[in-house]
Amino acid sequence: QTVLADLWREYAHSDSRYLTSDPFTVIMEGITAVFDGAFALVTAYGVLADSPIRYAAQLITSLAQLYGDVIYMATNYMEGFRYTNPHPLYFYGYFVMMNLPWIVIPTLLIVDAVKNIYRGMLIAQRATAVKKSS
Repeated sequence: QTVLADLWREYAHSDSRYLTSDPFTVIMEGITAVFDGAFALVTAYGVLADSPIRYAAQLITSLAQLYGDVIYMATNYMEGFRYTNPHPLYFYGYFVMMNLPWIVIPTLLIVDAVKNIYRGMLIAQRATAVKKSS
């Protein structure tokens, strides 16, 4: 038994799809691990190296994470929360509160990335305009 397996099993108390190899959950978690994980590494590199790739990678990673979590929660909602334990600890403590950071943080990072990309494009546009007028 690993800590990760114990955490997975514990979270499954709030969402039984994690115990049944639900196709949606398996695919969603696989995509998250492979693609979001790779882009997260690129984002981390961009932050640490102060690279221009940072904000594009941050935007892609955050959009993918937000999209995945919204789809994950929306499918459960659309199916009447039939996979979710109604006990307040498991529903609000696990299902809602443990997923909330995966909505709030990516949203904040999307806003940050868009602002910085916009600023960079504005600077480039102004520099191009100055060059053309000279």
